[in-house]
Amino acid sequence: MSTHWYYILVNLACFMVPFIFSFHPKLKFYLKWKAFVIGALAMMAVFIPWDVYFTSQGIWGFNTKYTSGLFIGNLPVEEWFFFICIPYACLFTYHCIGVLVKKVPFAAVCKALAWIFAIASILIAGLNMGKWYAFTAHLFCGVFLLLHLLWLKSSYLPRFIFVFILILPPFLASNGVLTGVDFWNYPFINTNPEGIAEKIVWYNNNHNLGLRLFTMPADDLAYGLTMLLLCVTVFEWLNKKENPDVTQGLPKS
Repeated sequence: MSTHWYYILVNLACFMVPFIFSFHPKLKFYLKWKAFVIGALAMMAVFIPWDVYFTSQGIWGFNTKYTSGLFIGNLPVEEWFFFICIPYACLFTYHCIGVLVKKVPFAAVCKALAWIFAIASILIAGLNMGKWYAFTAHLFCGVFLLLHLLWLKSSYLPRFIFVFILILPPFLASNGVLTGVDFWNYPFINTNPEGIAEKIVWYNNNHNLGLRLFTMPADDLAYGLTMLLLCVTVFEWLNKKENPDVTQGLPKS
């Protein structure tokens, strides 16, 4: 198989199972597609310009060996699909937890973790002001979490944190392949990012923490959390407009 299919296959691997089960009679996630599409578009309105700019500045980039060669702007089409497939998988999982679990497990712990993530992200951003990916990813993550905790007081935030922790293994695996095709051959705590070969997406290590989980920059955790929480925020706002007395059609957690 041609290596030019690798990035699109990662996207499809994340997307296909959630898509198929979207039609399950108990889950019926297809009824939430409108909210998903609007949430994804809102997220892309923030993350695509960020992606375009950082790519233009050489903060990250894409290995043409693993992409189709088709571009929209300076981004390969696979990168655009990334911002559809990964949020879809996350929101599907989030929806499933809402349908199948009446009360979020460890809700108080999840809320405490949100505070820890927020404060830690702000501190990391402050300590890495010259490293643009580390600074922006952690700053946006910390500020957005504090917005939820202090102003929006989102009842669904513990559910989101629980789901984010739940999806960490597949998130780590998919990002691992993107940042090192054979990511499992590297140590879990990897402090030698320059030693990673065969990258679909490469990073300028002068602009991140220089710490990898296998091959994935640790900064991707903050980036991914912010990206997915933005989708969920719009998703929940639209659901609340349609069903003002409930969150996702269920009792609030």
